[in-house]
Amino acid sequence: MLKKRVPREKDGFPGQKGAFYIDWMKISDLRQIIRLETAFFPEPLTLLKLIRYWLMPITYYIVIRDGRKVVAYIGFQMFGPAAHTISMGSHPDYRRQGLAALVQRTADRAAKNRGASWFTGEVRVSNVPQLLFLRELGWIEVGTSPGFFSNGEDAIVVWNWL
Repeated sequence: MLKKRVPREKDGFPGQKGAFYIDWMKISDLRQIIRLETAFFPEPLTLLKLIRYWLMPITYYIVIRDGRKVVAYIGFQMFGPAAHTISMGSHPDYRRQGLAALVQRTADRAAKNRGASWFTGEVRVSNVPQLLFLRELGWIEVGTSPGFFSNGEDAIVVWNWL
């Protein structure tokens, strides 16, 4: 059975936060993450790619659950002082409850505890809600990557100090 060992140092989780539970992603969460990816990304991760990412020692996935249901998640990789977002999202039925901010702030703490000084990532130019959300959290847009996505869409490169 696949099992990823993730250190549980002073990240402030796993644990309850109101009605929700914040935890490291477990193998039992993989299919739910794929369903969410498929629901809101034009080019979602495949199950195989998600498993490959998850098993890499530099990759971390954090989930927020309502019971057993994954309602928000973020995946990121550590590259020295940089944490790089793979993907993040919240279940459509649970939006506007602050879960995206909660999962991002939890990832910020976890990345900082592992030596990161900043977070970075790419957002589709068409994903205006994500860009607005990140601006509200203090992220800045540092450039554009033309044709970054497989379908040729440009990406906005975003960045935030931790």
